[in-house]
Amino acid sequence: MKFNFFVFFVLSNLIFSEVEFLDRIAVIVDEGIIMESEVNDALAQTINNFKENGERLPPNEILFQRVLERLIIDEILLQKAKKFGVRISDQELNEALANFADQDGLSLKEFKEKIERESKSFVLFREEMKAEMIKRRVQSGLVGPKVVISEEEVMNYINSAEGENLFSIEYKINQILLKNDDEEDLKKAKAIINEIENGLSFEEAQKNYSSLFDNDQNGSLGWRTRSQIPTLFSKKIIEMEKNEIFGPIKSGAGVHIIKLEDIRGETIQTESQTLVQHILIKESEIRSEKQAKDLIDSLHTRLRNGEEMSILARVYSDDSGSKLDGGKLDWAPLGIYDKKFEEIMLKTDTDSFSKPFKSSFGWHVLKVLDRREKNISDDLLKDKAYGILFQRKYREQLQNTLEEIRAEAFVDIKISS
Repeated sequence: MKFNFFVFFVLSNLIFSEVEFLDRIAVIVDEGIIMESEVNDALAQTINNFKENGERLPPNEILFQRVLERLIIDEILLQKAKKFGVRISDQELNEALANFADQDGLSLKEFKEKIERESKSFVLFREEMKAEMIKRRVQSGLVGPKVVISEEEVMNYINSAEGENLFSIEYKINQILLKNDDEEDLKKAKAIINEIENGLSFEEAQKNYSSLFDNDQNGSLGWRTRSQIPTLFSKKIIEMEKNEIFGPIKSGAGVHIIKLEDIRGETIQTESQTLVQHILIKESEIRSEKQAKDLIDSLHTRLRNGEEMSILARVYSDDSGSKLDGGKLDWAPLGIYDKKFEEIMLKTDTDSFSKPFKSSFGWHVLKVLDRREKNISDDLLKDKAYGILFQRKYREQLQNTLEEIRAEAFVDIKISS
């Protein structure tokens, strides 16, 4: 019995020593801890990643320090997430997993099976992905507000050689030039623009008035990138719609009238927009559905009899956002308005009234004032340039922020290698 007890005692010490070794605290980080087993797992995964990518491993000590620092930063971020109440819902996580699977051309079920075939726990993979999403959300909250990009920075990037090569936008520009550059020419240019607005073609106006007519290309600048456009025209050109005319513009050469004949490039995009005016009548505690319907019907009759919609909207409309402007809404693309409102809007001819109809907001009569194809390329260009600049500044600021939160945290490293 004594011998058996002694064997049991020795074996127990060996087992508990092993457990103690595996679960030994490696680092204390503020209110949390990192276990030595976590460090070992992270090291093994990092080494495996280097091998899979065919990359040369750094020296052991450097690799160890990098992995340890990454685990410390991760622990700090997760503690901040808990403090700030950052959560990732099951729906968000499932959508992220589905997107991840879609990159491999797999359904979520097939992706799960693939993970499990690789001898990994899908539950563990899911939890790791959730933790990664939480950390990124905390980083975004810490870093995003520190990234400031001015309009000037955006425009400077667009106009830079890098921006021009990236966006590849070209403008086809034509012009009329009056060479004397005096007050009479300014008046004459305005009169020419008026003639064009009343039906005279730009080409006929060139033939009749331009000092450059019969010269090379009759004064047309042809296709130009942004940097190739004369500075005098460039700021205005990027704001113009296709076939729009602008002038007069004074220069050392005379007085110019310019026309943007076309735009081309991968970021060029237009969208259909509609300008609408409406009257909204809502049901309420003091107005039944029948009373609302009767009122909109009577207003429709008055409109058909010639009364001004803007006046009736100011008096009767329940849309507080538009009634002071006579029921007029802003130019809007598809997908902005209530589904029923948009359906009726698309069926209604320009300068015509709709019949009374009901949307989720109440009863309406609408009038389509105008339709247009709006060039939104400049907005898209600015958004794309802003995104590029934001990512650059974000990466720079992220490193600074991580160093700051690392310096502010209490960190006690218990292992040396």
